[in-house]
Amino acid sequence: MQDSDVKTTEPETTESKKIPEKDKTDTSKTRKKALGWLEIFGFLLTFSVILKVMSYAIDPVRTDRPEMVLPRDKNVTAALNEKSDTMDVLIIGDSEAMVVASPQMMMDEAGISAYNCNQLGQRSFDTYLFTQKILKKQHPQVILLETNVIAQPTMLKTEALVTNSAIINDLFPVIRYHSNWRYLSGLEEPEAYDVERGYEKIEVVDPYNGEEYMVETEERGDINCIAIYNLDKIRKLCDEKNIPLVLISSPSPVNMNYPKHNTLQDYADKHGLDFIDFNVLKDEIGIDWSQDTGDAGDHINCYGAEKTTKYLINYLEENYDLPDHRED
Repeated sequence: MQDSDVKTTEPETTESKKIPEKDKTDTSKTRKKALGWLEIFGFLLTFSVILKVMSYAIDPVRTDRPEMVLPRDKNVTAALNEKSDTMDVLIIGDSEAMVVASPQMMMDEAGISAYNCNQLGQRSFDTYLFTQKILKKQHPQVILLETNVIAQPTMLKTEALVTNSAIINDLFPVIRYHSNWRYLSGLEEPEAYDVERGYEKIEVVDPYNGEEYMVETEERGDINCIAIYNLDKIRKLCDEKNIPLVLISSPSPVNMNYPKHNTLQDYADKHGLDFIDFNVLKDEIGIDWSQDTGDAGDHINCYGAEKTTKYLINYLEENYDLPDHRED
């Protein structure tokens, strides 16, 4: 073999082992990016802990101070503060639920222990959350869900935003109850909570003078899918707890019509739920729109509530074996 045929390998020099400048730059950028994400994560974690601590400090449910919230939240907060196992009938929903039945009248006439857990402008996801929380302490024999919280006209985008807001408020109650600092600091004295187990007694008369609003039709009203999804969650929660769920609609020309009734009736039929629509029953129970509303047909007043409450008492007595608490 000739020397010219022998291949020789040159030893690698220090320069040949050097990492290219481009790779060095990329590695540095990756490290900086990772550190940046760690800083963001650390900040969010610290901020979350601070919010949790603040939430614990001002939580009106934990402190048993339902008056230390904005008026909109007082009924819900009071319901969450009720003693365990004191609700045989739970009424849930928005302001329509607030006026549809008088728990005091139910107690006086039939010994039924009922509670209106409601909130002005309540949304469907809030209704689910509050029901879930209440059922940790209460074991009602029936739940009445006022349907305006499901059927109110809402854009899908708005419903999604409100749902996300409700989730955040639930995780960090300080956001929902941020105004409590005024009371905790002594700058303001909270108004005493004196609502009748969540019922709003409206004594004002402001007639509804509009046209007939429940004209029978085969049309179906639109209810957004998020509201239906949350209604499904409430229904399944009731099934898990073995609690009958009943849909009810308070008399309201402003909020109800026959297409909505049809859609809600379809849902009730599909899932085997009772549906009491006082808008369909308004003539049967004697609703007089010249006397029975306090705001031109948006909500019934106390005179209308006497009629709806009597109907509900009869319905509950006929369908459920509820204890009589009048001698308690």
